Amino acid sequence: MYHNKRSDAFRYSLNTPLVCYFEVTNINGKTTSSTPVKATLMDISNSGCKIVTPLNLNAASNKLQIVLHVQLQEELLKLNGSIRWQLQSTNALYHYGVKFMMNESERRHLLAGLRTLTALRKITVT
Repeated sequence: MYHNKRSDAFRYSLNTPLVCYFEVTNINGKTTSSTPVKATLMDISNSGCKIVTPLNLNAASNKLQIVLHVQLQEELLKLNGSIRWQLQSTNALYHYGVKFMMNESERRHLLAGLRTLTALRKITVT
C-alpha cells in the first residue's frame, strides 16, 4: 500500500528546459575550484533538481559538491548542493540528481521563485 509522504517536495518540470551552469567546489572532501560547466536544468524542487550535461563526473566513485547557477526570472540564484546520482543516456549525455544544501530562508526564497514561475506557466507541478 502506498503512503503519501507529506514531507516530500513538489517537483516542478520546466516547460522549456533552462540553460544553467555549475561549478564543482568539493571532491571527496577536498576543496577545489572549477570553471563553470554548462548544463540543462530539467526539473527542480525546493530540495533538489535534475541536470543534464555531456561531462562525466564519475559520481559513483566520487563525493561531489557543486554550486548551481540558475536564472529564474530576473534573479540569478547560486544553489549549493551535492551530486546524489548519475545516469548515462544513449546520446552521450549524463543525467545528475542534485540535492540542495540550503538553510530555511534560502529554501523559502527558492520556493517563492518557483511559485512565480508556476503562475506564469513556465513550469508545471509534477
